[in-house]
Amino acid sequence: MGFGWQQPARNLLTYLSARENVELPMQLDDVKTTVRSKRALELLDVVGLADRADFRPDRLSGGEQQRVALAVALANNPPLLLGDELTGQVDSESALQVCDALRAINQALGTTVIIVPHDPLVASQVNRVVTIRDGRTSTEIRRRRSQEDRIVHEEEWVILDRVGRLQLPRAYVNTLEMRERVRLHLEPDHISIWPQEGDERQVMEDKQQSPVSHMWPSAGGRPFDRLAAPTVSEAQSEGIGVSITVENLTRTFELGGKKVHALRQVNLKIPAGSLTVIKGPSGSGKTTLLNLIAGLDEPTDGDVRFGERSLAGMSPQEKIDLCRQQIGFVFQTFGLLPFLSVEENVQVPLRLLLIPRQERRALVDEVLEMVGLADRARHRTHELSGGEQQRVAIARALVKRPTLILADEPTGQLDTLTGASIIALLKDIASQAGVTVVVASHDPNVHEAADRLFELKDGQLVR
Repeated sequence: MGFGWQQPARNLLTYLSARENVELPMQLDDVKTTVRSKRALELLDVVGLADRADFRPDRLSGGEQQRVALAVALANNPPLLLGDELTGQVDSESALQVCDALRAINQALGTTVIIVPHDPLVASQVNRVVTIRDGRTSTEIRRRRSQEDRIVHEEEWVILDRVGRLQLPRAYVNTLEMRERVRLHLEPDHISIWPQEGDERQVMEDKQQSPVSHMWPSAGGRPFDRLAAPTVSEAQSEGIGVSITVENLTRTFELGGKKVHALRQVNLKIPAGSLTVIKGPSGSGKTTLLNLIAGLDEPTDGDVRFGERSLAGMSPQEKIDLCRQQIGFVFQTFGLLPFLSVEENVQVPLRLLLIPRQERRALVDEVLEMVGLADRARHRTHELSGGEQQRVAIARALVKRPTLILADEPTGQLDTLTGASIIALLKDIASQAGVTVVVASHDPNVHEAADRLFELKDGQLVR
């Protein structure tokens, strides 16, 4: 079988041309030189890169590199090609070219192609889509093209497990605003299902007070003042959270002599104390935007305003102080230190701020109670579930009482139920504590919880 990866460099050697890269697996299999050369050119032609055969990877775009990598994976004519996030680092136009290459591979070579994408654009281009949630297949879409009118006909199926459980497509649930309970009726040849109005249990749950509300002072209490740096104190004058303004933000990288526009003239305003979500496919610029908001990267053009202050007007040391004192970070991969206990991990930001030991302990105890991990304080990270590790990461982000939390795919490695608890916690942090929370996420559940939702596509804000 052949393998394709999100990073095409895993299949390519930078000092070889495209043709030489495709020939290499055949050479290792003792294929004759003339046969190797002919097949390499044939494969490059299938993926639409015959005219790039003598180019090295540094002269190719990201999409072209990925198509060469697919040709490399097919060098020894495997009957099966597996691809993991093949379009995760390319723009929409390049993603469509990769999809065209996969279709050509399937049709010209008869290769079975199985890919794992986040990108809905890719999912819309294939014959069959199987959705997996919480380790189970949940839905399946089958597409076929009519031989007569060439129209694509689509059917959607829900997978029924052995005990009769099924997961309805999310679009259906959202459209009908289904919650905990739905009504069913058995018809002669089908089952009818619709939402039940006036679910008293949900009303009661909505009225329940979040742990944040009684463990964390209200916005008017300004609980972060003791850690506030003088250079950003004005950001807190109106409460806990800080407003973020992005003005004509552009970030361009140089790759192989070509310019890659990670962000292009992005303008948005994030209110203080809101839960704002940035959505978009992989490679759309979400993480780049978070890095620029945090001052971890320099824009090619444009500016970010943290409250009333411009990041462009800050010195390098002021930006370091801003990150240490005012911004909490939450990552998809948690970023915990495995040789420290839970409470020691949460203490790390406070140690950098030289907070006295007694005060550190009080702050750590408070946030661990808030995220429901007080009884796990002395455990090592390997003794925790994925959801618990992410809660530790959130506690670490909260412990210094920041004005802004930036979270990059916080539910990306969690099952649906655990992810929902993390979403609820972030929502409470924004609504109850008044902290500004900005999340970059693929997760539709996160999108639903947002006070404001922005979408990036190919580095541009589309809504």
